Amino acid sequence: MTSRLFLAIVAMFGLIPAALLTGEHFSTGTACPLIGPLPACLLVFAGYGLIFYSAMAWGWKRHLAFLAGWLPVAFLAFLATVLEIANGPFCPRAFGFLPQCFLSLLLSVLIGAVWVTGILRHRKARYFERSRR
Repeated sequence: MTSRLFLAIVAMFGLIPAALLTGEHFSTGTACPLIGPLPACLLVFAGYGLIFYSAMAWGWKRHLAFLAGWLPVAFLAFLATVLEIANGPFCPRAFGFLPQCFLSLLLSVLIGAVWVTGILRHRKARYFERSRR
């Protein structure tokens, strides 16, 4: 339960800035790079929303929602970080100087680690429960 709460809190740290950036993009049209017809910040917002939902859901749906949200967020954050390092300024800035793709990559790694440790803890508890019988 604590890993779900932590996952929800950390997902909110990604969800809120992504929502603000998406709103800024729709008002100015230039805040985020486009992936096809969609702004990347909208995809990241949807991904963090699915991650947040997965912290609240039960059963197999939570794993599906988590992976559907986390994989695109982690991939986009990794790709944007590589482009930022290789080509110079590419990502919107947080706090005026820090590329947001760096923060998104850090959050996605943290979220992935929390999810994996939650799964491992759950499986370990189930294993010990079976071995006591």
